[in-house]
Amino acid sequence: MPRSITMRIDDKLKKQADETLKEIGLNMTAYFTSSLKALVREKKVPFELTTSQHNNATYLAKLDMAIEDAKEHGVYEYLGKDENGKAIFSDTPQKAVI
Repeated sequence: MPRSITMRIDDKLKKQADETLKEIGLNMTAYFTSSLKALVREKKVPFELTTSQHNNATYLAKLDMAIEDAKEHGVYEYLGKDENGKAIFSDTPQKAVI
């Protein structure tokens, strides 16, 4: 049995969302229904939720892994970019001091 959901949304945001959804052929109910189905199917929200990057647990865990890897294997010195904008690194790893 379908259920109703009541939400409080800023008037300006609701108007902008209604206009955007209309442009792509959806209404608010269809949008929220499809978003909730994606949430259930994928077991995650369909966009990234973060706070400041330095407070993000995932970011910090990846940074810790990178630091350990650098300590173990050495790091390559960043030398700048080539004429195509591609990063250039030294040919040999440098001693990691972290």
